[in-house]
Amino acid sequence: MKRRHRREIVLLACLLIVSGICALRWNVQQASAEVEVISVPVAMYHSVTDEGESPGQYVISPSMLENDLKYLQRQGYQTVTVTDLVAYATAGASLPEKPVMLTFDDGYYNNYSNAYPLLKQYHMRAVLSAVGTLTEQFTESGDTGHEIWSYCTGEQLKEMSNSGVMEIQNHSYDFHSLSPRRGCLRKSGEDEAAYREIFVSDTKQAQDLFVSLDIPKPICYTYPYGARNDETDMLVKQCGFVATLSCEEGVAYITRDAACLTGIRRYNRDGRVTSEQFWSNLLAVVEKGD
Repeated sequence: MKRRHRREIVLLACLLIVSGICALRWNVQQASAEVEVISVPVAMYHSVTDEGESPGQYVISPSMLENDLKYLQRQGYQTVTVTDLVAYATAGASLPEKPVMLTFDDGYYNNYSNAYPLLKQYHMRAVLSAVGTLTEQFTESGDTGHEIWSYCTGEQLKEMSNSGVMEIQNHSYDFHSLSPRRGCLRKSGEDEAAYREIFVSDTKQAQDLFVSLDIPKPICYTYPYGARNDETDMLVKQCGFVATLSCEEGVAYITRDAACLTGIRRYNRDGRVTSEQFWSNLLAVVEKGD
């Protein structure tokens, strides 16, 4: 009787262990299923022109951009904006099955004259991050006829924004330089409180400018030269931004957690490679999940 009793106890213990393992596996599977991760390839463009040193590391021709758009369409990708990513991460919105984000930095006039018409033609959208001082300068002068050195006026940014084709975001007001500071970073020896005041003032000046142009208030800060650290990330959040764009290359992994919107990674669209070379390599990384 004692042996039988011991066997029953051992059997019961084994059943409890197996049940616990099964329950643990089920909970892990459920948790994994709830953490949905969307891999979003993000391209960073700058100048789009046939003039000057084109193509180059930061310059592509209009025909190359058109080939990019055609390639993405053939692969079944649909363009999204920062607002779409924010809505997915924070408001339960959905994203296309194969999302891709096209970003244009600095606000070159050729983005308006060359990229904007092509995006409209192919029914695609993009994100344009403008530098406040350059927008002001060329708005006041009206001198936007040169494809290499001109920048968009406020009216041109407003037109692109109103069309729904270009989403305008903040690329700082006057931090787009490498001297005396690298982008928006604090200078060596600069007082923390003084730096914070300068950063907040610069950011607000850009925000106020875009709002004064009847452009929706930017929700994303695009780091000049990609220069960022924990301090800038904190200040950007304090200024009310919910997303930031970096220059670090890599796939953007978007989840239902707003933290994924900080330092969104992008691949520079180097004009020295073809559309197929650039996009096939990038999309291969996305498919592998690296």
